[in-house]
Amino acid sequence: MANDDRVWRWDDAKAEASTGAEAQARMDALLMKAADTDDPDDAVSMLLGRPRVAEKREETVKIQVRVPRSWQEQIDRKADGERLSRSEYLRRIIGRDALQPA
Repeated sequence: MANDDRVWRWDDAKAEASTGAEAQARMDALLMKAADTDDPDDAVSMLLGRPRVAEKREETVKIQVRVPRSWQEQIDRKADGERLSRSEYLRRIIGRDALQPA
């Protein structure tokens, strides 16, 4: 797999076959590395978006906007291209712009 701006794409040249316990151990190691934890169950929980119990997170708010249908269709295509939900895609592009220094 190759990383291009946080979009992962399959690379057959780098694929390796694994089965059973070996495959599970390899996947656990990758997930734990990505989540920066030494527990595979914690890694899965964190990567699925559930925060650690002790982690303090800022309260979230819902923001609604209206856009032309053509925008929605283009947003959905771009989100699909990055393998993201519409919401996650919008959070990322809003965050990139809104969190930049003025």
